[in-house]
Amino acid sequence: MPTLTPDISIIVPILNEADQLPELLASLARQCGVTLELIICDGGSQDGSAEVIDGLSETVPFAVLFLKTGRGRGHQMNAGAAAAAADLLLFLHADSRFTICSALKSAVKLYRSQTAEGSARFAARFGLQFRRSDASPSLPFFFYEAKARLPRAECIRGDQGFLLNRVTLAESGGFDESLLFLEDLRLALDLGRRTEWQLVPALLSTSARRFESEGLLERQILNAIIVNNALAGWTQFFQELPDLYVRHDAGGRLQLRPILAGISRMIDDSSTEWRRSFWLTTGRHVAGNIWQLFFWLDVRRAFRAGTEPGEVRPDWLLFYERRLTLLFESRAAAWLAHVLVRLWLRRMLTKTS
Repeated sequence: MPTLTPDISIIVPILNEADQLPELLASLARQCGVTLELIICDGGSQDGSAEVIDGLSETVPFAVLFLKTGRGRGHQMNAGAAAAAADLLLFLHADSRFTICSALKSAVKLYRSQTAEGSARFAARFGLQFRRSDASPSLPFFFYEAKARLPRAECIRGDQGFLLNRVTLAESGGFDESLLFLEDLRLALDLGRRTEWQLVPALLSTSARRFESEGLLERQILNAIIVNNALAGWTQFFQELPDLYVRHDAGGRLQLRPILAGISRMIDDSSTEWRRSFWLTTGRHVAGNIWQLFFWLDVRRAFRAGTEPGEVRPDWLLFYERRLTLLFESRAAAWLAHVLVRLWLRRMLTKTS
């Protein structure tokens, strides 16, 4: 096996991903022009993942390290980073696949060009592409692929791959381990305040399995709720609803009513002061994301014209940024947004009762 320091260390947190591991290793084995090591960080799999890795590790042209860690992707990835040999780290999901054999070569080249210019910090991600069971064109999936390419930290998620050097990861304090999820969003936002996220000129495909099984709309509503409540610092929400982020192998369409009913109950049981603070934060968050409606107009035009997700002209988005940003950042906009969210919550509970 290779003994020299690799160009890049790839860190993959897993939990019962035995069915994904063969294709993951095959995808990495097809990469050319780069040396790498793979670190699998297992959070307690019970599906034979360790045996799968043991059987495959001798068949690939790179070193494979299997670590048993505690649960939680943040903890798993921090453990993987501590064991990595390279200065350049790539954090991937188990269902990630590269679409071309030069993707990692492009990533290393981008990193070296940045450091050659004297930059100590480095953070980058790949263009996102969904692997769907239905190959027909989909505007919603096209929208999310296009949004992931925007130079906005809040649009960056772990399924794009986090490409960081050690200095950047260390300055951020590593991945947040306080929750079993959301570690990607928190790190993306933190790094966005410190450095500019780069976009590697290559695609990383990810499985759309969760969206397809649970429902794209339902999944995105839940994701929005989770992000909002994390920004609000609502610890009780995550303590009392530990099964929100059900694993994909649980299957079934996502049921929003139990989640919304739990949210409504906890809000009603809270103090007046807390409710006021929560709704203000929610209003600001929702109003601050109105830009997505304008970007949707850009994306819809590009989709109808047959344009690629990475080539969307953000005319409406630029209009929003230049003319409307201050309006939607106002207290009045936050107040109106919070009223609309409360009405929506009431309607959803009535509709699904």
